[in-house]
This record gives sequence, structure tokens and C-alpha cells, in this order.
Amino acid sequence: MLKRIALVVIALVGISFASAKSYTVRISDACQAGKIQLQPGEYKVKVEGSKVILLDSRGRTIEAPAKVEEVNEKFPYNSVATSRTEQGVRLNWITLGGTKTRIVFED
Repeated sequence: MLKRIALVVIALVGISFASAKSYTVRISDACQAGKIQLQPGEYKVKVEGSKVILLDSRGRTIEAPAKVEEVNEKFPYNSVATSRTEQGVRLNWITLGGTKTRIVFED
């Protein structure tokens, strides 16, 4: 009985994780996302309510402080905007293709 309950819980967790849509973006330079340092590479981006989760190519989960905004029109593709500052490269925002969602990274 306990094994069945455990299997059902595992299946439900797997389904809920799989149903969360993720988007892939490439970051070309090391940069700061708020207080988080990101290395160059490919990241999967998930938005869960107001929480933004980045998953790097090694499978590490990174939660970065950000604000999720909805705009009027859908973005045609995923994109990343960075800027160079005196402190280095800063990640400004990520847009999620096919959605009206822009993730704005705060200092």
C-alpha cells in the first residue's frame, strides 16, 4: 500500500514538472543576473508564477531575482539582452518566444 502511494506521488510530481513549459536561451558572455553570476552557455528557463528558474547544461538549478512582465504582443522568438557596465556584463532581460512574457532581472 505504501509503495503504491509513493509511486502515485512520484508520478504526479513528474507530471507537474513536465507540464511546466521551459524555454532555451544561450548566454554568450559571463554576466550578472541580479546578484547571481552566470557562465556562458545554454540555459533552460522556467517561469513558475513569479519565480524564475534557470537550469544550466550541468543540471544545476539557479533561482535568480527577476520580475515577470506581460506585454501586449507575443515575442517571435527567445532573446536575451545584456549590457556592459563598469562592473562587467549585466543580464537585463529574457523574452520567451511565442508568449507575451518578458523576464526583467533586477540588481
